[in-house]
Amino acid sequence: MADSILIIEGEIALREELVAVLSQAGFTTAGVSDYSEAYLRLDEVDPDIVIVDEVLQCRDGRDVCHRLRNNFGIPVILLGKDPNGMAWMRAVEAGADLYLRKPFSCRELAARAKVILQRYKKLRQNRGEQTGNRKDMDTRSPDIN
Repeated sequence: MADSILIIEGEIALREELVAVLSQAGFTTAGVSDYSEAYLRLDEVDPDIVIVDEVLQCRDGRDVCHRLRNNFGIPVILLGKDPNGMAWMRAVEAGADLYLRKPFSCRELAARAKVILQRYKKLRQNRGEQTGNRKDMDTRSPDIN
């Protein structure tokens, strides 16, 4: 079964490109425009990793990253423009596994997502945890507000 990626990206053209490239790279993908839509599709998509735009309509991408990490333990890649070179630090502080500065190579993103997922799977196996279903990892009710 292919690893699944949920892409939360407000820019339609980039979201569609990411869905296409990541699907070609062997992932099952779903793309949404904002966190509210992502939250509604979490059970359906059951993502192994989430890619989040740093600037989302109605919610900061770093906040979304923090919530996904705290509530579900899902690896997160944060995408954004970094005019002063410090956004990566705020992303890591929010719990992101990776910060990619726009513009970026979609092929690089796919390769990095695969590496992050391999690392998470190995870590879970070493801990004796079940892999694949985030519902098995954490049963806390998510805070979506």
